[in-house]
Amino acid sequence: MLSGALNAAMRWGWIAVNPLEAVKRPRQQHPQPDPPSAGEAAKIVSAAWEQDADWGTFVWLAFITGARRGELLGLAWEHLDLSAGLLTIRRNLVRQNGKAIIKDTKTHQMRIVSLDPDTIAILTVHKQSAQRHCTELGTTLDAAAFVFSYAPDHRRHCDPDAVTHRYTRMTADLGIDTHLHALRHYSATELIAAGVDVRTVAGRLGHGGGGATTLRVYAAWLAAADKTAAGLLAARLPRPPQFRA
Repeated sequence: MLSGALNAAMRWGWIAVNPLEAVKRPRQQHPQPDPPSAGEAAKIVSAAWEQDADWGTFVWLAFITGARRGELLGLAWEHLDLSAGLLTIRRNLVRQNGKAIIKDTKTHQMRIVSLDPDTIAILTVHKQSAQRHCTELGTTLDAAAFVFSYAPDHRRHCDPDAVTHRYTRMTADLGIDTHLHALRHYSATELIAAGVDVRTVAGRLGHGGGGATTLRVYAAWLAAADKTAAGLLAARLPRPPQFRA
């Protein structure tokens, strides 16, 4: 931003040179994602289900979609097409100046994430529960109501910080040193390890740059997946005679 302003000043003749041209950018710290292991993930999901169904559904969906905390908390029922098995992420619930507000996604782009049959079934039960609560109140579940809510009619969003604190307490009780954002890393690394292409992983996570961010953040897992790919190719070809049993 400063360089652009000083370049404009040069064009207008206010200064002779742009001093920021001599500035060296600080080296960007290499990301080091630390997702929970498969065993830890199973313990976390089990503990969430044991607490209550709504909390279990939230944690499950975070693992499955790799969506950001605010993206999940900003979901409305109109963003879910359970018959088609699609979830549309188009907004983000964030805390700003002490208030929780709805904004665009981090990349200012919506994305559509496919859902598996188990997740569709879990969300269907979650919706039926919300509809039942609304019926008990003498109202109906509005399409614009939040998927995750403190209110029986689902018209009030959850507090982002409270969700993070609850997750931190739960994992601490399990003796697992992790954080809520690591569920996003878990989703990405599991997909990469399973051989899903980077562009698809980037699309599910909402990474910009056509997968460049995914490549940079998950380079170590991509390298491991590449070694696995090499082994798969070699296994399909005949060995030299001297290597055959």
